[in-house]
Amino acid sequence: MNVGAWDFDGRSGWWVLAAASVLALAAPAVAAAEPYGALFVGAAFTENTDLKDKVDLGALAVADGTIKDLRIDTAPVFGGKLGYFFEPRVLDGNVGLELETYYFKADVEQQAARFSGTVLGAPFNGRLRVQNADIEVTTVALNALYRYPLGMSADFPRGRFQPYVGAGLGAFIAKLSTTTTPLDVNKDIHDTAARLGGQFLGGVRVFLTRNIGVFAEYKFVKTQTFEFNFKVPGTVFGGVPITETARDRTELTGHHRTAGISCHW
Repeated sequence: MNVGAWDFDGRSGWWVLAAASVLALAAPAVAAAEPYGALFVGAAFTENTDLKDKVDLGALAVADGTIKDLRIDTAPVFGGKLGYFFEPRVLDGNVGLELETYYFKADVEQQAARFSGTVLGAPFNGRLRVQNADIEVTTVALNALYRYPLGMSADFPRGRFQPYVGAGLGAFIAKLSTTTTPLDVNKDIHDTAARLGGQFLGGVRVFLTRNIGVFAEYKFVKTQTFEFNFKVPGTVFGGVPITETARDRTELTGHHRTAGISCHW
């Protein structure tokens, strides 16, 4: 049976992200104190998830139910940021905006998982073998940040140490790659979907020079439910033509731990 992640209608919420991105580009002209750019790498830890799975062969319902606690492997994540911190102080700190993008590709290895639903029209509650798949996720997000300067001096007027926290809204674009299963000759298949998601982050930046800093960051990520749909013609029972259709739905919840370098002007 098929395994997958994630769905998107592509419309609701996009205007929010677009408006916020325009604000991020326009606001610096009004009150920017410190533009910066950054690159980072790290690890994306995706939580186990429940997957709603439906597979049909022609008019025959092969499986319809929920795969429980599907395990997704830890994956490398990398990305970049462009941002601004504004000059007016808020509780002795600064407010900022940053636009970031990052990418990771996680494996869903073949595994035995509990399935609750129907198989060939009969109730089933037990363990099934789930085939392996690849999940690629690209995110573009806008974050609002607050930082607090520590260790200020003539060489580091904004503080040499800067703990910060933030929250953001992003577009998560996911590609699921797997294979068909009931057909005589199984085929490689993939589908791409996208959803809005939110994230909370916190970290600390340490300046090596007045303009160059290194940072470590933790990020919690949560998306709306994604949906992948497949429709593949093939044969069964040695040559009988038939079409396999499948729909997989789940959400993405993850924890990212990253480190990077930033340049400030």
